[in-house]
Amino acid sequence: MSTEDFTDDMDAIRLIFFDECDEQLTLLEEELTVLGEDPENREKINTVFRCVHSIKGGAAAFGMEDLVRFSHLFESVLDRFRSGENAVNADSIAVFLKCKDMLSDIVSAFKNGARTYEIAPDITADLEHYLHSETSKSEQVSDDVDMDDIFGMSFAPVKIEIDAPSEQQFSIVLTISSEFYERGDDVRNLLMALGQLGHVSVQVDIAAIPFLDDISPCQSYLTWQITLTTEASRESIEEIFDWSGYDLQAVITALPENSVEVVQPSAPPANEKTDPPVTKGAERKDSATVRVDIQRIDKLVDLIGELVINQGAIQSQMRRNKVHGDSFLGNVVTAQEQLIHELQENVITMRAYPIKTVFQKLGRVVRETARLTEKQVRLVLEGEDTEVDRSILEKLSDPLTHMVRNAIDHGIESPEVRAQEGKDPEGLLRLRAFQRSGRIIVEIQDDGAGLDPDRIYDKAVEKKIIEKGQRLDREEIYSLIFEPGFSTVAEVTDVSGRGVGMDVVKQSLQQINGRIFISSAKGKGTTFSISLPFTLSVIEGIIFKSEGQDFVIPINNLSETIIFDNKKAFHIGDGKYGYPYRDGYLSVVYAADLLGFSSDKKSQKICFVIENENEEKMAFIVDKIIDQSRFVVKNLEDNYRKIACFSTATILGDGNVAFILDVEFLFSEILKKRENSLEEKV
Repeated sequence: MSTEDFTDDMDAIRLIFFDECDEQLTLLEEELTVLGEDPENREKINTVFRCVHSIKGGAAAFGMEDLVRFSHLFESVLDRFRSGENAVNADSIAVFLKCKDMLSDIVSAFKNGARTYEIAPDITADLEHYLHSETSKSEQVSDDVDMDDIFGMSFAPVKIEIDAPSEQQFSIVLTISSEFYERGDDVRNLLMALGQLGHVSVQVDIAAIPFLDDISPCQSYLTWQITLTTEASRESIEEIFDWSGYDLQAVITALPENSVEVVQPSAPPANEKTDPPVTKGAERKDSATVRVDIQRIDKLVDLIGELVINQGAIQSQMRRNKVHGDSFLGNVVTAQEQLIHELQENVITMRAYPIKTVFQKLGRVVRETARLTEKQVRLVLEGEDTEVDRSILEKLSDPLTHMVRNAIDHGIESPEVRAQEGKDPEGLLRLRAFQRSGRIIVEIQDDGAGLDPDRIYDKAVEKKIIEKGQRLDREEIYSLIFEPGFSTVAEVTDVSGRGVGMDVVKQSLQQINGRIFISSAKGKGTTFSISLPFTLSVIEGIIFKSEGQDFVIPINNLSETIIFDNKKAFHIGDGKYGYPYRDGYLSVVYAADLLGFSSDKKSQKICFVIENENEEKMAFIVDKIIDQSRFVVKNLEDNYRKIACFSTATILGDGNVAFILDVEFLFSEILKKRENSLEEKV
C-alpha cells in the first residue's frame, strides 16, 4: 500500500468518525431531553455516558487532544451522576446541554481542519464544580456543639478498629473484535480506566499474528493479558467493559492471595473453576444499515428522474406511431414503467428522514424560551417517526423554531394569568406530524390565549398594512400576522417584537411548496397546520389540455372528475359562475380564464372537482384529459421565473414543458374573492 493510498484511507475513516459523532451528538441531546423529564432514569444517564465515551475513544485514535480532554472531563462528571454521588436536576441538565453544544463546536472545528480548540472557561468551571463539590449526604455536626456534654449526658470516646480494604489481584484476558475499532474506540481507553482502579500490569500476546502475506487489515490478532491489583470490587471492573457490549470479550479471574502470575484462561487447572466472562462470545449481528454519502443518493434521484422523462418519451412515440398497449412492445414498456416506478419510490424513501431530528432540537428552544419569558411550558411530541424528504427537512427547522418561540411568547399566558383564568399554570405545547392525502402535516398547537382578530386588525391598520374599514374575513385577518413588520408586542424583548419571524416562516415554507393554515379560539388556544409535500422530486398527476396547451394537476388535490353540464351553471356576476354539486354549490373556475383566453365555455364538458387542505372544493373546467402519470418536478423560479397559479413545472415525454397547477393558490386568491357573491346568489 502506498503512502497516498494510506492517506486516502485515513481521510475516509475520519469522515466516518465525524458522521458517527453527529449520530452520537443527536442521541446525546435526545437522551438529555428525556433525562430532564425523568431524572431517575438510570438507563438514560448510562446512554449519555456511552455517547461521550464513544466520541472520546474516536478522538483519541485521531489525536484530537482538545476533544479528548473535554470529553474525558465531561465523562468524569457523568460518572459521578451514574454512580449516584450526584443527583440529576434542572441545573445539571442545563450544564450537560451546554457541554453537548461545546462538543458539537469542537467536532465541527476539527471537521473543518482545525488542530486545536479553545474550551470556554465557564463550561469547564461548571464541570469541575461537580468534581470538587462535597457529595456526602450525611448530617454535619456544627463546631459549637460539645460532644462531651449533649443533653447533660457525658460521652467518652471509644476506639473502634476498622479493617482497611484489602487489595486483591485480578487476571483479565482481553480479546478485541474488529467492530471495536470500527466504531472509533481504543484499548488505551480501557487500560486508562483500569489504571484508575489500581496498579495495572499488561502483556500483549502476539502468538496469533499470521505471516505478513496472510494478515488482514480488518482483523484483530492481539490478546491483552492484564493483571490488576486493586481495592475495587469485581463489579467496578465489569462496568468498564460493559460499554463495549459484544465488541470485546473480557475473561476476569480472581487470583489467589500473593499470586503474581497471570492465569491463562485457555488452560485452567482441572479442579479450578474460572469466573464467567463479562460478555459472551456470541457472534455479533451484522448491521442492517450501510452508510452512503447523501450526494450519491441525490445524484441517483436525478438520474432516475431522467429515466422517468425518457420513459415518457417512449410512451409518447408509441402513441404517435399508434403502437397499441396490448402489443408485445406495449407490454414490455408497461413492465419497464412499473419497475421504474418502484425504483423511484425506493430511492426517494432512502432520502427520507424521521422528523424526530427536527422535533428533538425544539425541546431546547422550548426550555430556553420558557426561561426567558418566565413561563411554564410542557412540550408533547407526536408522530416523531413520520418521514420527510431530506431537502424539505433541512428547511423546516427555522420555520418551526420561529413558530414555537411565538407560541410561547404570544400564545401561552404567564402562570399567574392562567391560574386566574382557571387553567393549569403549566401551558401545553403540542407538536404533531402525520401523513394525509399524500402530504405531510405538521401541527403546532398551544392551549394559550388564542388569536384576537380585533387586535390584529387594529395593529395592521396602525402599521398601514391594510386600510381602515377594509372588509376581511377571519382567515384573512389571521393571515395578516405573516406580513413583514407585523407584531402585536408593545415592547421589544429578547424573544420577539421586532416584526420579523412569521413572515420568514411563510417565505421558507413557500420555498418547499408548503402551506400554512391557522385555526384559533379566543381563550382556548391556536393551532398552526403546515402542509408539506412528501418529496420535491416527483409528483403524480393528470395531464389536461386547455387552449391547446398541456398542464398538470396534482392527483392529491383531485376529488373526482365529472361531466360538466353548462346549462346547470348559474351566473353570479362579473364573469363568475356557480355550479350545483351534491347538496351544495361549487364555485366555477375555467382553465382558459387563468391563461387569459376568451374561449367558448359552452363546448367544455370536462370538470375536475378539486379540493385543498381544508377540504374546500371548487369546479375546475378544462378542454380534455390526456393521461395520468408521475412527473419529475422542476423548479420554475430557478429555471425561469415565478408564475401565478403554477407552483412548478415538468418535462413531458415529447420534450415540451408543462406547468403544474398550484391548487392552493386558486383557493386563496380566487375562491375566497367569490364566496360572498356566491352566498348572496344562493
